[in-house]
Amino acid sequence: MKYIAILLTTLLLSLNATAAIKLDNHQARNMDDVHSLGVIYINHNFATESEADQALNDETDAQNAKYYRPMLTHEPGSNGNLHASAYIYR
Repeated sequence: MKYIAILLTTLLLSLNATAAIKLDNHQARNMDDVHSLGVIYINHNFATESEADQALNDETDAQNAKYYRPMLTHEPGSNGNLHASAYIYR
């Protein structure tokens, strides 16, 4: 009985910890039932797109958004550093 209670508690906690879903341009255009929450900006230079995506996902979760559409911008004249921002939706 004790193990069942622990299992149920773990299951309930994991259901509340859902990560935001990354959308591409096509998916974002075709979603009619979402509400735009605005744009988030991450003021860091990222070496890879995966680092930028992870930071955007974390910030999207902090804003309680369900979806995000990333915009990654290469800094002119740099060694390929990225600036990250994303449209967020609920």
